[in-house]
Amino acid sequence: MKVIASKSRIDCLIDEYQNHLISVAGLQPSTCRKWSFFVRLFLHAQFKPRFPALDLRQLTPQVLLNFVLQQGQHYPPGQLQSLASALRSFCRFLCVTGRTASDMSAALPAISGHHREDLPTYLSRAQLKKLLGAFDRRTLMGKRDYAIVLCLARLGLRAGEVASLSLDDLDWRQGQLRLTTPKGRRERQLPLSAEVGQALAAYLRAAGPTGATRALFRKASGQQPLRADAVSQRAGAAMARAGLGAPGARSHLLRRTFATHLVQQGISLKAVADLLGHAGLHTTQVYAKVNLPMLRAVAQPWPGEVQP
Repeated sequence: MKVIASKSRIDCLIDEYQNHLISVAGLQPSTCRKWSFFVRLFLHAQFKPRFPALDLRQLTPQVLLNFVLQQGQHYPPGQLQSLASALRSFCRFLCVTGRTASDMSAALPAISGHHREDLPTYLSRAQLKKLLGAFDRRTLMGKRDYAIVLCLARLGLRAGEVASLSLDDLDWRQGQLRLTTPKGRRERQLPLSAEVGQALAAYLRAAGPTGATRALFRKASGQQPLRADAVSQRAGAAMARAGLGAPGARSHLLRRTFATHLVQQGISLKAVADLLGHAGLHTTQVYAKVNLPMLRAVAQPWPGEVQP
């Protein structure tokens, strides 16, 4: 006679939790499997799998936090983020189903990945000066590429924003540049410095009549507008000529350079976010890491810490 092993209490709880994820939370099966794996790992660490009782009252915020800290020795940041998400979800499930009196999900703080731990890569002022000297501004293409790089490095534009610029976006009288579709968000006005304005004027005078197109930056033929990938490639080619790395699509390095230099000058993150067209400060906050005085000013004391 074949003996069928009964499921443990942990297995039964995991089955119910996974069904909750699918039928109530509406998550993808792959996410459900991943989160169920992490929750099972957690429960096995807290309870013996075949133990008759499953006292969930033993689960406390400190138990949750300690488990995540311990797993940090075994998992990279990306996996650790998934582990924390799974445990937050499980805490909410336990509360909703009446297994715990309160929702302990807030006990687990957000976990940063490596991409937020590193300082933003950027060019120093000396490197940027070297880059701006790498153009033959006696030629039409040299004038064009010089103006493109200035738009990236002095205005912080994205490659797509540079490619979409038209003659109608230039307000010479007010000294402004209008961006009408920055990533589909609201229109924004940027100050047009004398350096950028003079480079644009020199290019436009050399380029001559535009014909039917109103595009600001055009191919060598003079009629077809440059695409965003071509803008980024031109920036990379100039960096290679200046000895600042291999050629390639590198326009975003100049955008990061623009933002980093502003923060180092003491410009507020809110002002930098507005210039970059960021929807929220969370995207701009990485640049605070290049300004140690700002970091000290915004750092909050740890709960319970006595301030001098």
